[in-house]
Amino acid sequence: MDLITGKKDLLASLPVIGKLKRWGIWGQVLSLAMIFLFFGIGTDGRFISTDNLHALLGLAGVPMLLAIGIHQTVIIGGMDLSLEGVVAIGGVSVGLLLKNNNNANDFGFWIIPVVLVIGCVVGIINGLIHTKLKMPSFIATLGVSWVFYGLAILVSRGASIPIQDNRFQRLVTGSDLGIPNITLMVVFFLIIFEIFQSYIRTGTAMYAIGGDETLAKQAGINVDRVKIIIFALAGVVYGFTALLLVTRLNSAAGRVGNLLLFPSMTAVAVGGVALTGGLGMARNAVLGALIIVSLNNGMVMMRISPYAQDAVNGLVLIAAVAMTIDRKKLGFIK
Repeated sequence: MDLITGKKDLLASLPVIGKLKRWGIWGQVLSLAMIFLFFGIGTDGRFISTDNLHALLGLAGVPMLLAIGIHQTVIIGGMDLSLEGVVAIGGVSVGLLLKNNNNANDFGFWIIPVVLVIGCVVGIINGLIHTKLKMPSFIATLGVSWVFYGLAILVSRGASIPIQDNRFQRLVTGSDLGIPNITLMVVFFLIIFEIFQSYIRTGTAMYAIGGDETLAKQAGINVDRVKIIIFALAGVVYGFTALLLVTRLNSAAGRVGNLLLFPSMTAVAVGGVALTGGLGMARNAVLGALIIVSLNNGMVMMRISPYAQDAVNGLVLIAAVAMTIDRKKLGFIK
């Protein structure tokens, strides 16, 4: 009910729309619908064909996972720029530990916990530098990113590492029931993080920290511990994503993480996660990534200039941040 006019919101009264609004994803779902309608018409239906939708889900898998990882650090009011460095060191580690042409290692499926631990350790380092050295998160994580990116290049000697174990490639690129396996992996992570954010004390505490860190401390929340856990969880997701990236190509290289940060941050903002912290959930990040991938896929199918595509992505990012940022938390605008 509109408190000023006394009129009932007809859209909100519809069961489905009302539920989407309560979940905080009505705008994102509407945006996706408009994108599908526009490009469906613009490509004479090719955009909404079964083959393209299947390909779209496969393309969106990695961006959706990375958005799930990075959005949590945004919720606590931070910024994690270490994504590319973690993916780089994780990817090179996978290449050197799975069966390859460079050494006799053959970890098989044990590589999964190994790469998760690698990502977790880097995330903990991020959190410790940020909390214990009192450094801004974007500076701390940017430095960590360069350190591990450099290590990845050094260890791999700047060369690609062919992977001989193709079991992971079949798993990552395969599909069940017409749905890409990578999409099912995204759903698994989405469910885990939604439960964490809704029902686990640390998950709910991060919203208090993002809302007002001083009040969170006064409420008895161990802010430093929560931040370290959040950065560690983000690192776990980056590590797993590195595994997917290199096994999909059956080749590892230090540059595997290049150009992943900007699309991931854009997806988080477009999904409705406020960059000033305290607002958003994993579902917002996933939908934001799907919007960005769908938009780019549609522009490619309509043969729009790559330069125009970059301009559109920039405009989308500006619009998304403008609509979600909490200006009350900004002491001044530069």
